[in-house]
Amino acid sequence: MPPVESRGVRAPDDPPKPEPPRPTRTRARLRRPLRAGVLPTGIGKRIGGRIGKRIGSAAHRDGLALILGSGLTSAVGLVYWVLAARLFPADVVGLNQAALSAVMLLGSVAHLNMTYALLRFVPVAGHAARRLVIGGYLAAGGIAALAGLAFAAGARWWAPDLVAAVGQDRLTVFFVLATPVWALFTVQDYVLTGIRRATVVPLENGVFALLKVGLLLAALVATVTGAIAVSWMVATALLVLVVNVWLLARALPRFTREYGAAGGAAERITARDLGAFVRADYAGAIFQQAAMFGMPVLVLGRLGPEANGAYGIVWQIAQALFVVSSGMNQSMVAHTAADAASADTVETARRATIRRSLTLVLPGALVVAAGAPLILSVFGAGYAREGTAALALTALAAVPYSVTSATVSAARVRRRGRVQFAVPAAAAVLVIGGSWLLLPVLGIVGAGVAWLVGQSVVALVIMLVTARWLPPFLAHRVDALRSAGLLRRIGGADSLLLGVPGGAGWTLGERLTGGSESVVVRVGPDGGALRPGQQGALQQGALLKACDTPRSRRGLAWQTEVLDRLHADPRIGHLHPLLPRVLGAGEIGRSYCVIESLVPGESGLTVLRDPVRGPGFVDHAAEVIGELHRHTGEVRPIGPEDLDAWVHEPLSRVRSLVPRALHADARTLAARLDAALRGRRASVGWVHGDFSPVNLLADAGGRVTGIVDWCEARPAGLQVLDVVALHQFAVMHGAGRELGSLVLDWLAGPPDAVGERMGTAQRRLGGDPVDDRVLTVLGWLQHVSEVARKSARASANPVWVRRNVRAPLRGARAALDAA
Repeated sequence: MPPVESRGVRAPDDPPKPEPPRPTRTRARLRRPLRAGVLPTGIGKRIGGRIGKRIGSAAHRDGLALILGSGLTSAVGLVYWVLAARLFPADVVGLNQAALSAVMLLGSVAHLNMTYALLRFVPVAGHAARRLVIGGYLAAGGIAALAGLAFAAGARWWAPDLVAAVGQDRLTVFFVLATPVWALFTVQDYVLTGIRRATVVPLENGVFALLKVGLLLAALVATVTGAIAVSWMVATALLVLVVNVWLLARALPRFTREYGAAGGAAERITARDLGAFVRADYAGAIFQQAAMFGMPVLVLGRLGPEANGAYGIVWQIAQALFVVSSGMNQSMVAHTAADAASADTVETARRATIRRSLTLVLPGALVVAAGAPLILSVFGAGYAREGTAALALTALAAVPYSVTSATVSAARVRRRGRVQFAVPAAAAVLVIGGSWLLLPVLGIVGAGVAWLVGQSVVALVIMLVTARWLPPFLAHRVDALRSAGLLRRIGGADSLLLGVPGGAGWTLGERLTGGSESVVVRVGPDGGALRPGQQGALQQGALLKACDTPRSRRGLAWQTEVLDRLHADPRIGHLHPLLPRVLGAGEIGRSYCVIESLVPGESGLTVLRDPVRGPGFVDHAAEVIGELHRHTGEVRPIGPEDLDAWVHEPLSRVRSLVPRALHADARTLAARLDAALRGRRASVGWVHGDFSPVNLLADAGGRVTGIVDWCEARPAGLQVLDVVALHQFAVMHGAGRELGSLVLDWLAGPPDAVGERMGTAQRRLGGDPVDDRVLTVLGWLQHVSEVARKSARASANPVWVRRNVRAPLRGARAALDAA
């Protein structure tokens, strides 16, 4: 089948070049892989930097506003609980703590996690925003009332102390009214954040905190039964009424008008979109809310009212540190919702949110941990005696919570349901399970241990999975997990396989390769496996390649374009059997997928390491790529655009990897290479860009049967560099050497055989001869700059950078100075 139609995706920074001839017949096309072409590198960086600064500053401002609101609530809340602890016996405080915690837990669970659903979708819903908010309120409030009724009906089994103290009827009325009020109170702050009114939250929470204190004193004077819980919930109800009248009547309509006037494109939010988001997020939120608000009920049941009173005070203080991260995360979700398609933007926002949270949480946790006895003594000597160690441990747990909560929020933006569920569920299971086991042994200190260990374990796993660089033994395992997750997200790729002749009924088979951003699997009948009697023959089937980050998507889309153009070029028709054909390409979910024909042959690495076939294999590979060069290249003077693409832009990427002390060496090297090439005549045309034995296939005799992986191909490259790269990689893989040490040796003069092959390649291509040392440096530069562009992990590997970038950079400058 002919390849799919060109997608119109250009390689970044390629100079324009006339299109090669195209086939005349119409070819079926699948979905366009990218919405737009790739911006030139410099423009993209400038625009991206400005957008990043604007989004970052706005998100930081709103995050600080939310933290300020939580801080005011916590500060006045401490005054509230100091008064409660001083005015009421410890067992009364413990019972009221349990009742309020149950209301908060039920309200937070029963609102179906409309908090983050509205935060995610209201900013992009356009004129449907108010209708979306009202619908969310009705759903959250209605289900919360039912949850409160169910809890109160069964309270004589799971909270008999509450029933005995208050009475069944009063407890039922309290929970049926209080639970939906708390659900709406929780949701409204997220709506305010979503419409960029997070600065209202501090005012709201400050009024709420002061109102609670005033109503507590009034309830005490009036001898109201359950004065603590009643004062809390009456204050909540008043704030919900006032804020939402203003929100629905004034703030939401104004936000909708401003968003439309600014050119914001509204998304069409369907019930299915909302349901899919809520389903995964709600399941994870249930676990998180159970850990945060269900623990007092657990402590009450395991240790009794007095111990629960101490734990309640401990949690009220420690929770102030947890809400710092929550505030930053709410702001991050609101400000990155429109950039959900850009994984790089979301990941950058996640890391920035963690840094901002830690700058506040870490010092605060250390201060609270060190001053726990003094802080708790304000509430009474009994609280200090029982809760000091528990407060120190729980406060320190807020540090790893900054990592776990930011990861869940980033998953909400990108709609990664598994992460939304798995992270809070794992942390909650560790916290609740650990507390259940440790409370009878250590008292409420066991809860503090469980909080710190549970959050730390989950945060450590996240840091390993998202690390830019890991030791190889860990990196391979993490990559396997990521590629397996990518395969799950694309499912069976049925939508693409149906477009392949005979592809109906094909299934995914063996996973051949997989890294942090992509995966390659065999597809075909029975997964493309060889059948009995087929050994040594070309089996029916193809390869499925998938990737899900903007960088890898661009690379795979460009390879699709390259193969399309090469197969359409009649000048190299005799080479077409060596090139894969694109049988189908398109998007599955948020992943870009390509189905390529299988090319026969065994790995070039295997053949290279065969002492009999290896030398002939390298010679034949040079001849094959030479055919591509001779039929697609032209000899012309090297101009400024060529030098930008081959020298200056790659060296700018190399400069980003080395310390500032080496920037002068990089600039000097750029000047030397520019002077050595400018104006010289050279063969310029199609190049593979990564012509390594890894990307070659060969038959039993060592002759090349396939050339794969064209992601780095360029239509206007310095063609001799493919031959240079072939010999550099052949020595590297054959002798097990690193590129940096090889380049340093070759700068003193490449081996005679290699130098002769470079010279032969240049004579066949025509043009002015270039010094072998210059070609050696250009081959090195081409490789390390592409690695820096494609792989954040390699760029962050200090060993790789020292051996393959810093040392050759110094050596290259010295060698070209001598030349």
